[in-house]
Amino acid sequence: HDIVLQVDRLSKWVRELLLCSSQLNDEHEAVDLVGAVNEVLNTFEPQIAKAGIQLEWSPAAAPKVLSHPVLLNQALNSVLANALEAMPKGGRLRLELTRDQRRKRLILSVSDTGIGMSEQQQVLAFKPFYSTKRGGLGVGLSLVKRMMERFGGAVSLTSREQIGTHVCLSFRVAEGG
Repeated sequence: HDIVLQVDRLSKWVRELLLCSSQLNDEHEAVDLVGAVNEVLNTFEPQIAKAGIQLEWSPAAAPKVLSHPVLLNQALNSVLANALEAMPKGGRLRLELTRDQRRKRLILSVSDTGIGMSEQQQVLAFKPFYSTKRGGLGVGLSLVKRMMERFGGAVSLTSREQIGTHVCLSFRVAEGG
């Protein structure tokens, strides 16, 4: 089981590295963010249960956002994997959607009660190939930043050591949303 998990992890790293190093195109479409989050959470369900992490996620109906389905899935995987890896002995993972009607944005907040980051780590968090993880490639958050900006969104991160990390993903709402 551990070997399979490690192979899956290495496979994910290779995909992220390839996506990070390749040119992203500007093609986007209206994507169901709630559905994408649910799909990614399902893949992490065994890890969440094994670590004893309390999940808080009660999505309501939400408009579609401008993104690319595969890249969105990869970005959500990166953010959630980081949150879960920061809580190996349990904690709380909270996901929340809010809508900014004025700016036509949908904001996904992901908060964990993990180990957190130092100020220096926060400054370098989105720098390509920077990682605090042993064996980490450091492409996850840089890919998240590139993807969010490519489709007119934004990503921000705040963190406190031994308290946790809060990642905010701001998406443009698709027309009619």
